[in-house]
Amino acid sequence: MENTVEEMNAKISVKKPAFMLASKIILILAAIALYVMQGMIAIPLIGVMNETDTGDLDIPSVGIVLVITLALGLIAFIVAIIGAVRNEAPASLFTPIIKAVLIPFFCINLFLWVMGFAAMLNPFLFLGIPFLIVIGVCLTYIYMFMTGAPDIIYTTIFCIKNKKRPTILMIAGIILCFIFVLDVVGSALLHISFKKTIQED
Repeated sequence: MENTVEEMNAKISVKKPAFMLASKIILILAAIALYVMQGMIAIPLIGVMNETDTGDLDIPSVGIVLVITLALGLIAFIVAIIGAVRNEAPASLFTPIIKAVLIPFFCINLFLWVMGFAAMLNPFLFLGIPFLIVIGVCLTYIYMFMTGAPDIIYTTIFCIKNKKRPTILMIAGIILCFIFVLDVVGSALLHISFKKTIQED
């Protein structure tokens, strides 16, 4: 029994992050793209509200930036898989920082979607509101999830590869990563758990 406890408490040696760090850098680029996209939507909307000419909403350009953002999130996820398979350190400190930096984005994002719903409160567009709600919730959830996905996949592969039971902090962190707002706490819990579990070479 003592050996089992010692094995559970022993730190696991991992390589210095290369792919995992690249994954976080890609997520930072995705975060920048999200703010660019938001600006492309917000500036014309503010112009309409203030009755000033700030240009028209360029929907095709917004769509392109959205695709780029989602592609960056997917690439970050794939790169994280490679890093986890290589048994690298997770570079998990960057995740709560990225999530914290995106808090203003999500606040403005909520405001923009509410304005979109308000604009559809007329008899001709009323039926489109449920559709708009589904799109808004799904896209917002994807934005939130993609920032934590590399750490989630890392935790899974790390435990399987090293034949280690996930700690309570890891389990709690992964669960919270699926919940709005609490995902920031979840990413911090994962980072703390990794610091206790991993010995970087």
